[in-house]
Amino acid sequence: MTEVSKLNRFLGLLIDGIIAYIPMFVFSFIAVLAGVGLIAYIGWLLSICYYLFRDALPGGQSIGKKLIKYAAVKQDGSSLEGDYVTSATRNVTLFIPLVDLILVLIDKPRLGDDLAKTKVVNK
Repeated sequence: MTEVSKLNRFLGLLIDGIIAYIPMFVFSFIAVLAGVGLIAYIGWLLSICYYLFRDALPGGQSIGKKLIKYAAVKQDGSSLEGDYVTSATRNVTLFIPLVDLILVLIDKPRLGDDLAKTKVVNK
């Protein structure tokens, strides 16, 4: 299995970002219509959950990774499917602005990959 290009990683993240924000926008719209702001928090919670647990989805790939044909796997090459702890560990660092972006741009592993002992490979 070969490492994934920076462009493909970016495209997968972009697709996942769009998918993650759909519930936030939908529930925010419903909250405005219903006049109940608390409903918007459901969308935020769903978006955060998608980001954290996306690599544990069936097939061990997020929707963006599936479309671009790559996956995050454990160092031994095994799938993250159903491994919600490892998925959350590798993705929680995405909430720290710019850290992972800088590491990827200078050809270093993402902080999340180091913490979770994972890597990203072509599928």
